[in-house]
Amino acid sequence: MLTRQAVRIVAVVIAVLLAVVIGLGAGIVTAALGARALVAVGAGGGAFIAIATLGMIIVAYLVPPAQVPAHLPTPAAPLPPPQS
Repeated sequence: MLTRQAVRIVAVVIAVLLAVVIGLGAGIVTAALGARALVAVGAGGGAFIAIATLGMIIVAYLVPPAQVPAHLPTPAAPLPPPQS
């Protein structure tokens, strides 16, 4: 059985690969419609950023990080600044 961390890693990889495919498709379609190369690259990059961001939001919602059990000690508080 996969651990929670393994599931999160697989979900992130799937989201990024999906964003790459959609970004590549957007760039190719834009170029095929007669746009200049810079515009096609911009469209592909914009699609990649949008889909990757949406994918990360979905992954964070569906596979939340593990909760720290209450019996474990909390991290030490930072030291106060020195008095002068």
